[in-house]
Order: sequence, then structure tokens, then C-alpha cells
Amino acid sequence: MGNSMNTVTPQTSRVTTGVKQPGAAVSDGAVVDAVETRPLALISGGGSGGHVFPGLAIAEELQRRGWLVNWAGSRHGIEARLVGAQKIPFHHLPARPLVGQGWVGKVRSAATLARAAWSARSLVRRSSARVVVGTGGYVSAPAVVGARLAARPAFLLEPNADAGFANRCLSRLAAEAAVAFDETRSQLACPSHTTGIPVRGDFFAADAALPTAPPLRLLILGGSQGARQINELMPRALAILGDRLGLIEVCHQTGNPHLESTREAYRAAGLRILPGSAASKVASDVHGELATDSQVQIRCEVVPFLDDMVTAMARSHLIVSRAGAITLAEICATGRPSLLVPLALAGGHQKANAERLAAAGAAHVLPPEAEAEDLAEILADLMQEPATLPVLSEMAHAARGLGHRHAAASIADRLERLTHAGRRVRSAGESEPQHEEAS
Repeated sequence: MGNSMNTVTPQTSRVTTGVKQPGAAVSDGAVVDAVETRPLALISGGGSGGHVFPGLAIAEELQRRGWLVNWAGSRHGIEARLVGAQKIPFHHLPARPLVGQGWVGKVRSAATLARAAWSARSLVRRSSARVVVGTGGYVSAPAVVGARLAARPAFLLEPNADAGFANRCLSRLAAEAAVAFDETRSQLACPSHTTGIPVRGDFFAADAALPTAPPLRLLILGGSQGARQINELMPRALAILGDRLGLIEVCHQTGNPHLESTREAYRAAGLRILPGSAASKVASDVHGELATDSQVQIRCEVVPFLDDMVTAMARSHLIVSRAGAITLAEICATGRPSLLVPLALAGGHQKANAERLAAAGAAHVLPPEAEAEDLAEILADLMQEPATLPVLSEMAHAARGLGHRHAAASIADRLERLTHAGRRVRSAGESEPQHEEAS
């Protein structure tokens, strides 16, 4: 294997598929000394939570069916930590973006892709991966190209209405793709199926009813990369609200790049920053800080990232967020009302995503020209009845109705058909599940 790929999680030896040798011991890891009977899927993607969390949902479903799962991505990306936390074997494949680069940058990116793709080819063959699943973005490119070089099928996941540049290109090499919206299918060169966005089962398992006990809880999500507009507006809006809504607990995820600037924004808004994390139990980052006003009416935990997003959403009465497809899928799966702030520079798809939820009565959309005063008034209107919160409850019900509960299962069905692995995984006599919502 070349220098451009190495395994972050050590493995014992190798994995092959086929007939298990008599008396051979089989471990739960991805690489074993004996001949392994279970099929293996190599999932690849990263760079942001939107390219990782859907892959983890697919991995969860495949593992439930008896598959082995490995992951390929960058050791420097968010995927290394998130995938490692799930005990999924992780392989480093370097990748560079092509979009937005000058000629020199494009040449370097192409050279990196070529080297990493050959390393991925070796990884696919050595692991006997039945299929490579690309979750979108340039990080997934080496593994998808490597699958083609290794003569193994590649399967793409495209969660946005407008397909990303990487998936549009990689679809020429892929066997199939799963998309969230019907209109996306014509943008890809391979056969595509509308399944919805895969979300981990824990989100759907959350209590559909809003919390009834006080205080009101507001969850603010800037995305894994942060959202400057949200991070700047929210402290000022909360300061304007003051004690109008009584006691409020806020968990504000800023993204690593914007953590200190957001904490400074709370200070500038007159909210005092205290060490510790006494306001909330939802933040998993031990470096969270507690902001509170002088009347202790607003308690706000400011953290760079939330590992336990299910708990964070389930404990909340309202979520303020960007309108990325993955985040909205998780909000709908949990069944929580939202106030959405679409990113204007996201190719227009965030605006379209937000409008879909608003049209269904599941969300309100903050206008792009809105100021802190406008945000404060919207929050006051939505959260002014802490006893029953009828408006938020109706929005929550509408959001839950938009969730695609069987998206991960539909994709797993497709993967089993593509690799002819279904009969090997399910026990004898067990019927094949039917989960597809469209094709």
C-alpha cells in the first residue's frame, strides 16, 4: 500500500468473503485471520457533518443486517472523530477540492486524487468490499474512483435538491444513487432512486411530544462549520428578549471556527460569560461555557460541537438552524419546530429546503435582511405560551410528518440487491423487507 493511505484504526490481518473455514474464529472487527462470511461495505465521505451523519445512518442499518462496515476519509476531517466514536474501522485517504481552485490548485488536487484512488483500489480489493458508498463531496471521490478501478460497484448518496459537483461527476462511475428529491434524479448520470435522507434510528425514537416541564429550551445550531449570521444575531436577540419569556435555557453550537467570536458576541450583548456547563446537560463538549444575564433569566451554553445531537434536539422546544438538508432531516425525524436561517451562498438549495418545511407548517423562515430585533420578535411570538405551547406543538407534529423513517432501510435494500448479499445476511426463512418510498 502506498503512503497516501493508511489505517487509523489498527486491524489484525485481512478480510475476505466466501465460505468460512471449519473451526475458524471470526471477530467483530473488519479484518480477521479467518475467511469472513459477511459482506463488507466501504463508506466514504467527510469534511462536514452533512457528509458523515447520513453515512453513519446507513452503516447502522447495514450492521443491523449483519454487514461489516469500514470508512474511508481524511484523518484531518470531522469524519475521523465521528466515525471513530462509532467503533467503525477508519482508513485515511487524502483528498483536495477542485471547485474554487486556481490552475495550480486544480493540478495538485488531480494529482492527489490519482494517488489516493490507486490506494483506494488496493483497499477495496484487500478488504474484499462488496460495494463502496460515497456520501458526496470531494472527500468521497478517491474511494468511488478506486471502486471503479477495482471493478466493484459504487453507490452514491445525494441529499440536496441540486446535486453537488462531486456527485454529478462521480455519477458517471457509479452503479446507482439514492436521492432525497425526485427532481435530483435527472441531474445524475447513473440510475437514481428517491429514498429520502437516511437518519439514525435514535432520532425517530425520541419522544414526539414537546417537553412539558419548564424551562423553555432553545437549541441554536450553526452547523459543524458554524454559521456567522446566527452566531452574531442570537446573542443580541436574546439580550433584547431579556425576561419577556421567563427562564430560558439555550444551547448554542457555534462550530469550532466561530467559538470565541460567538462568546465575545454574548459579552458584547451584555450577557455575562461564566465557566462551567451548569445550564444544560445536552452539550458533550467539556469546554462549554455558561452565559447568563444579570437576572439569571437566560442561561446559554456555548459549545463548538454537539456529539449527542439526538438528546439536544429531544430536550428542545424550538431549534434555530441553517437549512442544510441533513440537519432538517434530523429535525423532522425528531419532530421539533424550527426557525430557519438559510445560507444564501449554498447554491439556493437551503432556501428551497427551508421553504418546503415552512409550506408544511413545520418551520418559520427568517428573512435574509432580518436584524436582531426582528429575530427577537419572532422568538417572542413563537415561545410566548410556556404552559402548553400550542403553536410549537402543531409545528412539531408537522415536522414529524415530513420524516423519512425508512430511508436507511431503503438504501440498504438497494445495496443488498446491487451486491446480491441479502440472502447471505438474513437468516433462513426471513422475508426480504420492503421499505422503498419511490424508485
